[in-house]
Amino acid sequence: MRLEKIEYSENRRKPEKAASYEVKYEKQLHKRLSDRREKSLLGSLLARTGTSERVLDVPCGAGRLSPVIARHARRLYEVDYSREMLKLCRKNAVGYTPFAAAASAFQLPFGDRTFDLVVSIRLSHHIPEHEARKDHIRELLRASRRYVLLTFFGEESLKNQLRNLYRRLGGKKRPKHTLSRVEVSQVAQAAGFRVVASKSISTVFSGHHFTLLERGQ
Repeated sequence: MRLEKIEYSENRRKPEKAASYEVKYEKQLHKRLSDRREKSLLGSLLARTGTSERVLDVPCGAGRLSPVIARHARRLYEVDYSREMLKLCRKNAVGYTPFAAAASAFQLPFGDRTFDLVVSIRLSHHIPEHEARKDHIRELLRASRRYVLLTFFGEESLKNQLRNLYRRLGGKKRPKHTLSRVEVSQVAQAAGFRVVASKSISTVFSGHHFTLLERGQ
């Protein structure tokens, strides 16, 4: 599976769509609140990793979260399938120098254990195929020497349970692309990692979990 098969990636490759992604967290109130909460969660989990020599952020998007990640990286590598997003990421980089590359999150052009920390925020829930969501995690784990920090939409989350109930009652919303905490833990353990911490953006209003994994010694 390649990143171009993900349902939103074609939009991200268009200049006008990439630009809209860049500003939506500034224009919409609920997105601004989410942005604040995400940066707080991300910072608290990164504090547990300390400062890493080489950090990979995939997909980096327009660099919305990059300043938070950069504070914990001596060298930050930014990867996105969309070259338009990479242009915006470079433009928005302040206080750090990004090493940017266009690549698929499913086929990273790096060797095993290249990075001390691999970060992947808000990609998993865009991946339609269930097994591909786990393949995405496996690729992140492969590239990491020690830590992986990722997000996924929780199968057990209240928001997902309410959505499923709504659908059973005749609602037209499509099912979310989810993973359970057990599944994430099992994929991590198979690669020699363990779950260090997992925090949700909101137990009521969001199903997204920020999860930190660490490779066993």
